Amino acid sequence: MYLRNTWYIAAQPSEVGAAPLGRTFLGEPVVLFRDERGKAAALADRCCHRGLPLSLGQVTGGRLQCGYHGLEFDADGTCVRVPGQTRVPPGAGVRSYPVIERHGWLWIWMGDPGRADSGLVPDLAWRENPEWAVVEQYRRVGCAYELLIDIQLDNTHAPFVHPDTLGSSAITDTPPKVRRTAGGVRAERWMMDVVPSPTFARALGTGDNVDRWLIWDFSPPSLCAFDIGCALAGTGAEKGDRSRGVTLHTMHFMTPETAGSCHYFWSVGGAPADDDVAAARKAEFSRIFAEDVEIVEALQASREAALPSRRIDVNADAPVIQARTLLDRLIQAETTDEAL
Repeated sequence: MYLRNTWYIAAQPSEVGAAPLGRTFLGEPVVLFRDERGKAAALADRCCHRGLPLSLGQVTGGRLQCGYHGLEFDADGTCVRVPGQTRVPPGAGVRSYPVIERHGWLWIWMGDPGRADSGLVPDLAWRENPEWAVVEQYRRVGCAYELLIDIQLDNTHAPFVHPDTLGSSAITDTPPKVRRTAGGVRAERWMMDVVPSPTFARALGTGDNVDRWLIWDFSPPSLCAFDIGCALAGTGAEKGDRSRGVTLHTMHFMTPETAGSCHYFWSVGGAPADDDVAAARKAEFSRIFAEDVEIVEALQASREAALPSRRIDVNADAPVIQARTLLDRLIQAETTDEAL
């Protein structure tokens, strides 16, 4: 089951252009396209005539034309033209989904359209900061979306999965402080006077000890937003002065595709707004997050093998457990509400 009355990232805006884009969200095939004004729209990816996926058609005059018999649909999903006849059959159309473009992503609402509130789109305004180099990537991943949530909220994997970039024993040696917030779960680690991880040593240009922070927020259904960085030890970062260090904001958003696959969108941003910095940052974090993907796809394969095993939890799982519990409660509440 999925949380439906919420916004999910559907695509990068550049992915939806002259041709329709077919993608599955929450088990439902959807087609994305742009109308005559360039505004993004989303429809059920199945023609109401003979059921061909509309994503196999084309966009003509801001309408989506089926590739089988040429029926045309507007952004609301209404069939407005049937070739060879002047009358459109009553009720001809397909479901439409609310779509909004914000913070450099296209967002889709898969639940009740009447509850689609644009004010509920997560605040990712840092992605539009002109003083920052901001990079991003999309990839389809062969795992359940909650496995990617788990790995992002569990920093203790870093010394073992990312030993030459983000890994540091300071992470496993420092328990996180975890608390519930109004809309989700927040956790943070402050690691004082420690050796910097390789990534931050390169960014700072020194291997001198640092005060390092990992602050992350989970917001349902799947946003994992991070404030990470380090500053030279004893220069006041914990009290708010980060001028002697490096600060990065990262976000990970996982939109479920099926029970065993998802759409993974990530972004990293921070000063300065420099093309060379952006290129190097994208290359490094692409490699880091690809290592995460390798782990979660292996976990998915293990899950599907369904071999008898006994699972345990450890202290470091606290952020993951709280996030999972919150998401399960929201899904259950929504399911119960719809059943009434």
